[in-house]
Amino acid sequence: MDYVVKPGVAACGTAGHGSSSGPRDAFGTGENTKNPKARQKAFFDVTDFIDTDSERQFGALRLGNLCIHISAPSRMYLEDFAAIYAAALHDLDKIPPAELYLDIVENPGKPDVEIPEDGLVIVPPGELYTEAMFTRTTFGNGAPRVRLTVMDTSLRMDRRHMYLVVLLNKILFQMGYIRLHSSAVSLDGKANAFIGDRGAGKSTTCAYLAKRGGLILADDDVMMRFDGKSVLVSGCDERMRIMPDTEAYLFGKLDVRPQEFGGFLKKEIRTATQFSTDPYVDHGLHRIFFPKVGENFLIKRLPPSQLVMRLMSILVPANRFAGHSDHSKTLQMLTDIADRVSVFELTLSRDFKGLDDLFDFLRSDE
Repeated sequence: MDYVVKPGVAACGTAGHGSSSGPRDAFGTGENTKNPKARQKAFFDVTDFIDTDSERQFGALRLGNLCIHISAPSRMYLEDFAAIYAAALHDLDKIPPAELYLDIVENPGKPDVEIPEDGLVIVPPGELYTEAMFTRTTFGNGAPRVRLTVMDTSLRMDRRHMYLVVLLNKILFQMGYIRLHSSAVSLDGKANAFIGDRGAGKSTTCAYLAKRGGLILADDDVMMRFDGKSVLVSGCDERMRIMPDTEAYLFGKLDVRPQEFGGFLKKEIRTATQFSTDPYVDHGLHRIFFPKVGENFLIKRLPPSQLVMRLMSILVPANRFAGHSDHSKTLQMLTDIADRVSVFELTLSRDFKGLDDLFDFLRSDE
């Protein structure tokens, strides 16, 4: 996929964002209402921004410490985002105030700007265009507001998901966030992230460290950001998926029916029923590990440049770059992260021997 930024002006930046001042009714009167649909609209607090169609659907996602309130013409789009980010849908009045408002509308047609085939164009200060969808982001006081317009309403689900994830991930990056497939555990007040594919041992390591007194932040997905001084990580999930060998080693037997996840048979549990956990909250990140399963336990320190290269290779499939300037901004963010954390390659033995050594390593001052 080719990506283009219109020359002369940088892509829209990471303007400040924060929570809204609180719910108001759908007409801006400042009064709450007992009508459920109107109450959902009230939480958008932007009557000149959202579509007022009475049939619109409302919901919210929690991606780490970031709360995204969504308004859409059908529930299909809410379920799209839940599937893309493997996140639960929430009622707007049951989670913290929004850090991002996303209003989705359908308006069949073609973009007003020329789009390369299968490409993306950024029009500063806040517009992103593809041939099938485009977004306009308004930054100001409070949370950014995004209007996402679907021009091609005939897309297959996989294509629809591709455009949605490319656009929202770009907006999240402009807000300073990157999402990673990673578990995370805090031990002695220092967060450790374990980034790897399915079957790399992330959940086993996470559960073992929690058994030894660690605080689980996430089992599967995290949001990472650099605030100008330190690297922060927050968990995106409240559940763990346990492989049979991990179950036998750490739990004995869980009274849960196994299910297939990503080609593996696992048992899903609510993390809080077994461990101390703290999702959706920023923690200072101290170390990043890239685990894999091998014959013998080994911890190998990697240079910062390796972290930049590995993270970039992870981000490329779902985070596109609009020209040299956009690519350079991504590299700069990853370099800022690499300069502030320690990075290691972690080889886990199949018999779990060595996890005690990992625990001792994490407790040490290095």
